[in-house]
Amino acid sequence: MSWRDRLLPASFRGVGFWVEQAKTPVGKKGQLHEYPQRDLPFFENLGQQAKIHDLTAFIVGPDCLEQRDKLLQALEQGSGELVHPWLGRLQVKVGECDMTHTRQDGGLVTFALKFYPDEPLPFPTATVSTQKLLLVSADSLLGSAVARFEDAMTLIKAARIGIADLRNSIKDIYGVIQSQLQPLIDQYRQISQLVKAVKELPKEVAAEFKGLIGDIKELKDFARDGYRGVIANVSQQVEAIRKADAPKITTGKDTTAAAQALANLVQDTLLVQAAQWVASMPVASKVVKLSSTPSLAQQAVQPVQRQAVPVADDVLALRAALDEAIQQASNKADPAHYQAMTDLRHKLNAHLTAVASSGVRLVSKSFQDSFPALVVAYKQLGDATRVQEVIQRNGIVHPGFLPPNDLKISGE
Repeated sequence: MSWRDRLLPASFRGVGFWVEQAKTPVGKKGQLHEYPQRDLPFFENLGQQAKIHDLTAFIVGPDCLEQRDKLLQALEQGSGELVHPWLGRLQVKVGECDMTHTRQDGGLVTFALKFYPDEPLPFPTATVSTQKLLLVSADSLLGSAVARFEDAMTLIKAARIGIADLRNSIKDIYGVIQSQLQPLIDQYRQISQLVKAVKELPKEVAAEFKGLIGDIKELKDFARDGYRGVIANVSQQVEAIRKADAPKITTGKDTTAAAQALANLVQDTLLVQAAQWVASMPVASKVVKLSSTPSLAQQAVQPVQRQAVPVADDVLALRAALDEAIQQASNKADPAHYQAMTDLRHKLNAHLTAVASSGVRLVSKSFQDSFPALVVAYKQLGDATRVQEVIQRNGIVHPGFLPPNDLKISGE
């Protein structure tokens, strides 16, 4: 058997050639450490070796020069598919190559080829922005809320609305506006002004509420409040939503309908406001643990700087509270508004689930002795500035004496 009979076919970028042998490193690369006066060397593992393919290729035949030029052109492309005679199809990049011609080997061109692995770049993947979807759903609910209020008021005869009865029936609702929708008080400084506007200018009332929501983002700043601040604010909103659920029972069909329409508008506005605040909470990036804990003296001079991370338990509790509040509000909605509320509820759940999945869970800690909150924050969290978090989460009366059992701490 001649050497030509031992050759195996291969190709690069569709250009064929013949191969007798191929070499590819396998295993791990590393550094061998040998020490004086020691008989045991140490091999430091530096990871898997790169699959570099060394092939000796032959172009054989009367048209070897034409085939040589085709292979040279393919090699100049830099990367492509190598059909390896033993390893199959591989995506590679061209490395250092040598081409050899000899006078005595007529009709033969020899190549020493070197190919490096070329892992294909991953295709870009789309990530759903739960924040954007939530904001879109909140805008839809706002439009539906304004339309519902205006439609309800068109069915009411203003002459039949009793001013005194309407005033008495919306006292609690006006209190909610004062506490949660403060900018509206600049327009309706007295409850009598709001009553008059509801009776005589319902479209202007709807416009005032809609304009307020357009400026919500300026009222709260996530960079200032953080996850805990936003969750606390939205929790207050949930209580206000429940309080604004229905007005006090009054006399007169039209007066009752006007009071209910205003209550629905206030409640919907609070839901939209809560949704926009929730949307301000980003999905946190992966938590990076502190490699070391600075001393208290160092932290006093330079506090620990860490990325904001939500506590999953708090986020999930807020999700449950909002879900219940929206479900109760949906029970009195017409079909179109019910659909808008249901869509908002789904988008809220999706975003809060994403935020919670990026957070940390609470863990219970027990100690043999009673420690000050400062010591617990430093020992457990590595950050003495988070002492207030420990105090507030556990309802501590005196920060110098923490109960030794079942303290709730962020599990970081």
